[in-house]
Amino acid sequence: MFKRKTKKQEDKKNKQLLTSFDRMVYFIFQENETSRDEMFKLCDTILSGKPVLANFDKIDKAECNFMLAFISGVVYATEGETIQVGNKLFLFARKEEYEDGSLKQYVEDIK
Repeated sequence: MFKRKTKKQEDKKNKQLLTSFDRMVYFIFQENETSRDEMFKLCDTILSGKPVLANFDKIDKAECNFMLAFISGVVYATEGETIQVGNKLFLFARKEEYEDGSLKQYVEDIK
């Protein structure tokens, strides 16, 4: 008569309650700690449905440009969007994460 909810059903329900802004991950690239593996992990985070706010202030221009091009390519492949919100601060997200409007509102609020 009564069905018990599975963990997967509960996770899906909780994910629906959170806005994209609530699920956003903040990442700071460090000059001495930055590696291609970290860049790939960042891309995996985006592909898993979490928006990423990435700070590139602490790395040199050439490395920053390479990483921006690569990550933007991943975002483009998912029909997402890359938004520059600061000098070296970028918001990366898939198309689905922009649909609830919370990320667009965040961008408007900080500009």
